[in-house]
Amino acid sequence: MKKLSRFAVNNKGAMIFSALFLSVIGFYLIFQIPQGVFPDATFPRIAVMIDFGLAPLKEMEMEVVKPLEEASMMVEGVRLVRSTISRGSAEINIDFQWDQDMFRAYQLVQAQISGIQNQLPKGVRLEIRRFTTSTYPVAGYSLTSDKQSLLDLRDLAIYTIRPQLASIPGVFNIEVMGGKEREYRVNLDPAKLAAYNIDFRTIENAIKQTNDLKFVGRLEESNKLYLNIADNRFKDISEIKKTIITRDGSTPIFLSDIADVEPALKETFIACESDLKPAVLITIIKQPGTNAVEIMNKVEESWKQLQSTIPSDVKVSKWYDMTDFIKSSIASVRDAIFFGAFLTFLILFLFLKRIRITLVTIIIIPIALLITFIFMKLFGITLNLMSLGGLAAAIGILVDNAIVVVENIERYLEEGHSGEQAIVDATSEIISPLLGATLTTLVVFIPLIFLTGVPGIFFRALASTLSIAIFVSMLLAMFITPALAVLFISKKEKKPGKIISRMVNVQQKSFRMFIKVPSLLILIILLLAGVAYYSYEKIPSGFLPEWDEGTIVHDFLTPAGSSIKGTKSMLKDIADYIMTIPEVKTYSLRIGRNLAHPRTHTNEGDFVINLKKNRTRSSFEIMNEIRAFDAKNEPRLEPKLFQVLPDRLNDLSGEIAPIVIKVFGKNLDVVQNAAKEIADSLKNIKGAVDVYKGFESGEPELTFTVNAEAASRYGLTVEEVNRTLRMAFWGEESSKMLDGLKVIPIRVRYPKSQFDKLEEIKSTPLYLASINRVLLLNEIVDVKKSPGKSDIEHENLSQVVNIEAQIANRDLGSTIKDVIAMLDNIPLPPDVTVQIAGQYESQQNAFNELILILSFGILLVFTILLFEFRSFKTSFVILLGTVLSVSGVFLILWITSIPLDISAFMGMIMIVGVVVNNGILMIDYAEKYLHKNNNVAEALLMAGRVRFRPILMTTLATIFGFLPLALAYGEGAEMLQPLAISMIGGMSVSMFLSLLIIPGLYWVVNKK
Repeated sequence: MKKLSRFAVNNKGAMIFSALFLSVIGFYLIFQIPQGVFPDATFPRIAVMIDFGLAPLKEMEMEVVKPLEEASMMVEGVRLVRSTISRGSAEINIDFQWDQDMFRAYQLVQAQISGIQNQLPKGVRLEIRRFTTSTYPVAGYSLTSDKQSLLDLRDLAIYTIRPQLASIPGVFNIEVMGGKEREYRVNLDPAKLAAYNIDFRTIENAIKQTNDLKFVGRLEESNKLYLNIADNRFKDISEIKKTIITRDGSTPIFLSDIADVEPALKETFIACESDLKPAVLITIIKQPGTNAVEIMNKVEESWKQLQSTIPSDVKVSKWYDMTDFIKSSIASVRDAIFFGAFLTFLILFLFLKRIRITLVTIIIIPIALLITFIFMKLFGITLNLMSLGGLAAAIGILVDNAIVVVENIERYLEEGHSGEQAIVDATSEIISPLLGATLTTLVVFIPLIFLTGVPGIFFRALASTLSIAIFVSMLLAMFITPALAVLFISKKEKKPGKIISRMVNVQQKSFRMFIKVPSLLILIILLLAGVAYYSYEKIPSGFLPEWDEGTIVHDFLTPAGSSIKGTKSMLKDIADYIMTIPEVKTYSLRIGRNLAHPRTHTNEGDFVINLKKNRTRSSFEIMNEIRAFDAKNEPRLEPKLFQVLPDRLNDLSGEIAPIVIKVFGKNLDVVQNAAKEIADSLKNIKGAVDVYKGFESGEPELTFTVNAEAASRYGLTVEEVNRTLRMAFWGEESSKMLDGLKVIPIRVRYPKSQFDKLEEIKSTPLYLASINRVLLLNEIVDVKKSPGKSDIEHENLSQVVNIEAQIANRDLGSTIKDVIAMLDNIPLPPDVTVQIAGQYESQQNAFNELILILSFGILLVFTILLFEFRSFKTSFVILLGTVLSVSGVFLILWITSIPLDISAFMGMIMIVGVVVNNGILMIDYAEKYLHKNNNVAEALLMAGRVRFRPILMTTLATIFGFLPLALAYGEGAEMLQPLAISMIGGMSVSMFLSLLIIPGLYWVVNKK
């Protein structure tokens, strides 16, 4: 070890220059590393999005979804297949094991679905998606105007704005929602169709064949080659009207002879709004692995360039910007790093009392952090809340090694050793326990590679940066600290301060008391264990910490069958109220779709509410206010309020809500009745809000049933009648016309004015070409109103109803206890079973994994101790004293009412790796002293005198390094608060354990 120390001292200039050079590179790379909210990750989930027009629910379930589900279940590695089926659309989510190669899984799903695609009905469109943390919008803008129509605003978004934004590097997609779209509508006259004996298909074919563009050959003339193009495309509406449909003898029958052709607006079932005005919404989705902040900077530049092309009366508002939270959360963690470093500097200065030696110690922090950025770039770790959280968590730990080295050097100088030799001897003496202490800290993070789910993605990033920083700090303490010590540490003797001397005397007297009364030691250990158990029973529990990101999503569900107009009228008072809330900056509204789903019903949608930065109330308080307003003023509304990023994590991980109760059964009606009873009871549980029973009445339907007797009398087939009905009521896009860059469809149908009322529908004249007659609809078809079917959900091919609820003003653990008790008291039908899922299921899975990881980490620490001390008894003593520090974690969580969640659990794991270092320092010195003096008690007393100050300094440095994170100042800091508080609690108790309990236990097992 002396060779390493001598090398560092002899090459002090090269050592210092190398550290500074690497620091400069690290500083440069900070600006090259992509930034995001969460670590970039691909979730083990693939979604199959299905679009089949307006196909009936049962047809969707039996002919489309069921074959796709069965095919999906056959894919290797599939854990769960979940489906939600609506009229004309469905979504199948295929969940895989967390260790699955998702690129290969994606290929396997594609292959399996391709194999059965020809068995699906014609017209089914499929889209297969992978899920990453970059899948969702990074920003959203709205276009509103008092002068421009919604048609003009959509055209502006589609043809002017979207191409500009889509050209930005890193942008994956630009979605445009809302507004109106053009079409040319051919309104057929049934009587004239009969008069000329023309059917729908003849009209469709005539339009398609006339509106034609074809390559017909080549012509070479005068050494030039011409392409021959037959171009008969429609140029304007008059040409559509002149389409020849057929001939009456020699007289052509034009389209205008049998139909009115007019420019019209497409029927739409989506409506958007922004700040009380109809709007067109634009959302920006970035590519995975790109820098969201950099992309948004370029987006803002593009908007400035677009100003000259956007009419002056069009207002562009930003209703969502994820990078606001990214920048704020990164800034809050950055501030915590600086503040933690400053507090650590103050602690060291108070102990060392000299600026130069304090700077020699503290300089490790910035150098270690900057060099860590080099490794982050090499390993592809992004700058996000968790990776930076790892650096913030490292602040108090980084100086531990340097403190031990510097303190030992000072002690050697105080004892009269000379100059460079004192530095070499002091450093070499401490390298062995330094390596052991660092290894025990690092090994507790190794098992985290086995942590799955969202906790694994989050805390592997934190553990990675923390481990890198600690390893770098060890190397710096071994090579840079002695090099700096040669140049800056004074060689004159410095007497210890009176306060430290008094504290050392207290430690010595306390330890002598343990020697005299060993039972007192056992009593204190039992007391600590009792405190740990009592505190554990009292503390709340959760999954992930809640954070205030400043954006609220207000999902809503109005009564089934509500039209766009009806839904709007129900939401008007809510929208007005939202704009009166002082903290609200802006909002956007979607009806007929929402952030997570591109297509829903006209009675569904969401508000996205953007809050002001400088506000006195939290997002959670504002959500509660909006909930209260909804319940009082619009009781028919079923709301669900949450924040964007937690909901994104729920979507990615497959969790629907914090509380999910799955109700399984064979009979859907029985299952729904049971679900309704459970949901009604759930509403009475304290903390459970926004309860959704898991289903709704479907949209009301008009059922057309062909009268078999009448059809046979006229010689009609059911298919012919159904085709005629579809053409009459919905029509078909027969062709398209280009207007510059705009593609305008041509729709053939009956006039919409004929279908305003049920009685008018019944008397609709239908022309049936096969019999060349016009019949009234009620002559061959029975029409009746019927309640629609609700959406259907499957899980692994079984029917399921998912009851959902959010949690407000209560922790997850106690809420779920009441839910379990409630379910025990509800009698269920024989074939119905229930299962609690959501965040509770994720929490239980994560806690079970973390307990195994903690146990594995403890075993690894014990293994390192065995290598270090070559004694089972000594290793066990240090380990026992280390594990007892967990009592401080439970105690401080109970005092502060912070839930025991994944973040707090991570703090507990870190405690084991950090606290053990002080025990190693203490016992390592005692055993070295034993070689000189065979008295165990005297060796432990000497170790207490020598190691008291470094243990006190490292402990306080760690506590104050974590203090800024514990205060959770700034957006996103709440994520790391439980971890920091756990560390502070554990470290506070560890000081007592390291200085008294571990030496006391060592004396008990080694006394002669």
